[in-house]
Amino acid sequence: MIAVGTFLTGYGTAGYDHEGYAAHVLDDGSLTGTHSADTRPRMVGAVVAACDCGWTGATRYPRRTEFDEDAEELALQEWERSHARPVLERAQRGELWRLEAQLRELATVAQQLCGADRPPLRAGQLSRVVDALEAATALARRLQDQAHEQAERKGDA
Repeated sequence: MIAVGTFLTGYGTAGYDHEGYAAHVLDDGSLTGTHSADTRPRMVGAVVAACDCGWTGATRYPRRTEFDEDAEELALQEWERSHARPVLERAQRGELWRLEAQLRELATVAQQLCGADRPPLRAGQLSRVVDALEAATALARRLQDQAHEQAERKGDA
């Protein structure tokens, strides 16, 4: 049996790069997300927060039973608090900075196009502006969707 992981929603596709799960600690100190006839006898009775990107938590949570949901929940809380949220929030900030850069570039292009000494506009110039506006709009919509999803999850939509 393979452990089913957890994803955080509200961060677009970046959330799927970080699947959290409670990994079982084996007798040699290694970790596994697989519960099978091969791994079961090697489990030492603890789980650790883990992510499919390779990150692992620092705390071992003792299991009282073979499938201790409380220990697994503690591990997932550590994964979310210490890894997933900080990583995904950084990625989201990066997207906001990207949007800001696109908007600054558009403002510069608009100033150049509107300059008094500019010859008549050419279709190619406007085509580049339209492409840049569409890219910025798409990014802004993705970020808006993420913000709405995060607000709904928190109950303050």
